[in-house]
Amino acid sequence: MDVHEWEVRVPQWRDFLDRFRPAGAPGAVARVAVPPDRSSQAAELGPVLALLDDTQAECQRGIAQAEADAVRIVTEARAAAAAIAADARRRARSACDEAVQHAMRAARAEARQAAEAAAQQAARERRLAAERIPALAGKAVGLVRGLPATPGPAPPGHDQPGLPGGQP
Repeated sequence: MDVHEWEVRVPQWRDFLDRFRPAGAPGAVARVAVPPDRSSQAAELGPVLALLDDTQAECQRGIAQAEADAVRIVTEARAAAAAIAADARRRARSACDEAVQHAMRAARAEARQAAEAAAQQAARERRLAAERIPALAGKAVGLVRGLPATPGPAPPGHDQPGLPGGQP
């Protein structure tokens, strides 16, 4: 709206002074007010407010731009958050895989050590057995040689002939 389209009307002194006229009559307490003169206000403020139309349009453009920027920023932030989350999941899987590999290496090393210890123990047992076998074999041969050659009555403490200890 152009300023020249408004008809500029300068208020008269009487109109100006009417603004300050009390609204209530003397007597009982009542709310005192001056009734607004809307017609004269519109005539006075119209040209001034018309000058603000360009500013209002500029504000609307600024608000629209700010809303578009906000949508863009939110979209970019969501994309960045999704990328960060995907990277975190990838790194978590990698850390998990690395932990599993570390645990597997440790378990294999422990199993290898247990197998080596068992092999060493078995070798010791074989050596010990090899050392003891001749003495035990000699003792067994001596016991067999001490048995009577013909079956006879069982020695005391034997219930069945031919079986040491008497038990089957």
